[in-house]
This record gives sequence, structure tokens and C-alpha cells, in this order.
Amino acid sequence: MTKEELQKVIGQFDGESLKQKGIFGIYQSRGSSDESFIRANKEGLELFALELLKSARDTETTLADGVKKTIPFNCHENWIDETSDTFIQYIEPIAGKQKLQLKTETKTTIADRLMPYGCGLVGIVLVVSIIVGLIAIFKWFF
Repeated sequence: MTKEELQKVIGQFDGESLKQKGIFGIYQSRGSSDESFIRANKEGLELFALELLKSARDTETTLADGVKKTIPFNCHENWIDETSDTFIQYIEPIAGKQKLQLKTETKTTIADRLMPYGCGLVGIVLVVSIIVGLIAIFKWFF
């Protein structure tokens, strides 16, 4: 959609009326941290969609601006549920259809590779110490 078409759709919403009635929040499932859900009423969903449409309208301007790289998202408004687990502060637009870069794994250092052996050595020392201590206590009594 063009910027004008998006603005026409945005103009159909009565944002102030929706803000009076709307509630919206993003939560994580208590059973699993990789499961999220939205809890909202109809007005809250419309407000969230309205904010996304405004961001879509401003994407080209933001990408063309060499300094501004993000579009602010008003996460501290009255219609955003204060008990929400996730708050969206801004949107970072990307040009075209790009694959999002996965975070690269950090390089493994020698200390990282030796850590399991060090923990195993500490465990062996503890077991040997306990056995020697038990033998010493056993000798005191007999």
C-alpha cells in the first residue's frame, strides 16, 4: 500500500475513543518461556493494529533518513496493560525482503573447553576427601 492509502485507513480509526476503552498486553506462558500470547479486547487489538499501520506508513521515511533507524512505539500509553510481560518500545524497519541474521555463536575459548574437566577434577577431589575423612573417622572409633 502507498503512504496515502495507509493514511486513509489510519484516518478511519477514532484513536482517542479506542484509547478510552482499549486494553492490550503481550504475555509469556507460565509453562514455557518460548510461548507468548496476547490478551486484549477488541479496541486494544484495533489500537495495536493502528500503531502498526502508522509504523508501516513511516517505514519508507525512516529508511530514507540516514540518522533515524527506528520508529518509536508508544508502549507507555494507558491502553497498554501495565502487567504485560513484553513491551515493544520501537520498530526497526528493514528494506525489502531480507533474511534476518541469526546471532552468531561466540567463539569457544580454551577456558570454555577446560571448564568441564576442571569441574570433574573438583568433583574427584571432593569424593576422595570424603572417603579419606570417613576412613579417618572409622579408624578413631575402632
